[in-house]
Amino acid sequence: MHRKRWIIFGILAFAIGARAQQDALERPLVNPGHLDHLYEEVSVNGKSLGTVWIYCEAPDYRLVGDEDEGFTCVDDVARALVFYCRAYRLAPSDALLKKIRSLTAFLQFMQAENGFFYNFLLPGGTINTTHQNSRAVASWWSWRAFWAISELHLITSPSLVDLQRSTRPILDTLAAAMSGICPDPSKKYDYEGITLPQCLGDLGADQVSVMVIGLANYYRAYPGAELKNLLLFLGNLLLADLSDRPQGMRWQAFLSWQNYWHAWGNTQAYALLLAGKALGHTPFLEAGRTEVRDFYPWVLEQGFLNAFRLTGEKGVVMVRDVNQFSQIAYAVSPMLLAALEAYSVQKTPGFAKTAGQLAAWFLGNNPAGQPMYDPSSGRTYDGIGSQKDINRNAGAESTIEGLLALQALDAVPQARRQMEKFLKKKRQL
Repeated sequence: MHRKRWIIFGILAFAIGARAQQDALERPLVNPGHLDHLYEEVSVNGKSLGTVWIYCEAPDYRLVGDEDEGFTCVDDVARALVFYCRAYRLAPSDALLKKIRSLTAFLQFMQAENGFFYNFLLPGGTINTTHQNSRAVASWWSWRAFWAISELHLITSPSLVDLQRSTRPILDTLAAAMSGICPDPSKKYDYEGITLPQCLGDLGADQVSVMVIGLANYYRAYPGAELKNLLLFLGNLLLADLSDRPQGMRWQAFLSWQNYWHAWGNTQAYALLLAGKALGHTPFLEAGRTEVRDFYPWVLEQGFLNAFRLTGEKGVVMVRDVNQFSQIAYAVSPMLLAALEAYSVQKTPGFAKTAGQLAAWFLGNNPAGQPMYDPSSGRTYDGIGSQKDINRNAGAESTIEGLLALQALDAVPQARRQMEKFLKKKRQL
């Protein structure tokens, strides 16, 4: 009887998943409804700040705070600002403009005197200055704030000139800080036989890639020799992080941290493609295309991946400790954005096909065989722990990463058609 219940549950789950896939193919994918649920304006010291709740729990999708961290953070507000800025560039509206202003006000409020950012805000409007992931230092949340504000400066609108003027010093301050992160790139360090610039040992190429994305935007908005040189310098750091081909493999991949590759935040190829396009710099474009062309199909063959590490001995590179789980939107979104950017640079059908198959993860092309994005609500679920384990919570990171990925997909009809074709073929098997 127990086995029969599981069979019946499996049939129902498959049917529900197939229906969700079909519904998604019949309407626009991007639905900001759940992000609107996470969004809240709060008053702090007489200022209206736009916030995004970090956690949101199933089954009723109530908003949940965290006593140790806070209820909102720069990381997720920055993500939301990137999404809304891109949405505004596609279709300006007063509602989007209001969110852009309020989210930017939050970021400005969270900037410390040293130019970096605190991350978490506690209920009542107190900035969390003590949590290890909320100190005003040169770390993820500061670079992500830089990326978000750089997106604001790509918008051409009289309605935002004043905001762009007041936030440009933030970009200047953080760009200056970036110029000092690797004073001697010639110094190398060995990680299990993999030699990399020593300065990437603690920092990681994944963090550098966020800087490069923001700098590419900033250079597009305000081209100049100093920004160009900084973008070239950081981009070349990423190039130094491109692995050799492991034994028996046909690919190279950008390592994330030391000799580890991890899927979450793996934006190196996307960053180099954006920088290469902004600068007209072929080496960056070719390196980004190489990972998309050779590595991403292998990741798809594995049923998506979480992480692995590389080791080297006597010139032979080996892949070790390959892990498939967990899988999250923040792992798929960077690859999809890179594949779409590769297609925008070079209209090779293979890039559109890869992008379509990556996008299909959100609609059921994953080890659990279940949609991770619900187009009717706009929720992206928090992750897949195994073939039978889906985390149905829908927090800010997953939701916004899903929206950013699908927003980019909707702008490339060739890739969306590839996704639809792939999903239809999967349903027929």
